[in-house]
Amino acid sequence: MFEKQNHQSNVLVFDYQIDGIGMSNAFSNTQRSFPASIPEFVGHQATYAAWQQHLADSPVIAMQPNWQAIEANDDPELAVWGLHSITLHTSVSDIGDEWPGGWPDALPAAQSTLVHANSCFGEPLLYAHNIALYQIQSPLGLSWVVQCMFSDLGALQHLTLIRMHDWQALAEKYPEPSSADHPQAPAPAAPVGLSAAGSLAPATGWYEAILPYGHPMQAFVAGSDIRLVFREKAERFPTLGVSPSSDEALVQWAWLRAD
Repeated sequence: MFEKQNHQSNVLVFDYQIDGIGMSNAFSNTQRSFPASIPEFVGHQATYAAWQQHLADSPVIAMQPNWQAIEANDDPELAVWGLHSITLHTSVSDIGDEWPGGWPDALPAAQSTLVHANSCFGEPLLYAHNIALYQIQSPLGLSWVVQCMFSDLGALQHLTLIRMHDWQALAEKYPEPSSADHPQAPAPAAPVGLSAAGSLAPATGWYEAILPYGHPMQAFVAGSDIRLVFREKAERFPTLGVSPSSDEALVQWAWLRAD
């Protein structure tokens, strides 16, 4: 299953910690159209084997899931992955298959504009380069960001739901495979939050630079070694040379591991 997905953590991430601003409970309206498994899976972590069992019949697979490797293991079945975000494409998107399921009444898929998105999610935290970002609470009360990408004509191309909370354990549905011959590695330390461009590293370790999905340089950065840096705690993150230079502020640094 995962072989068909993007295993790298080069997913769109914006981390605007703005308490109380732009926060909306509008997702309570959207969940009537989207599968209930979205809040069950987005932002949750589990072994590869557990995900295989949970996602076998889930429509979330049609939502372009973005995975983040959290903990490696000599046995791939026991490696830990987190479902970082999902993306739903409309019929005007040119980079993904159209989501075949329903859309909220306030957000009529390809007919949606910024006005529809604002009606559904509240005032955006940011609107620039045809991207609108909204901070909402998931149905489980966790902090998420919604990203809406619009075409030059203003039509919604795709919508991404991104976890901004600490990783949650995936609820047990099925027994884990026996690991007698492959002891489970210790659980990773609490993940470090995302860091803004030009900020100081909150902990010593490896970080990955992330540009917004749809940015002209996103694919280049995601496939280049320049995205990976090692920083000591309180050491400043480098610049990437993003063009135009004003877009350097869009770079976010995601924690990968301590060594």
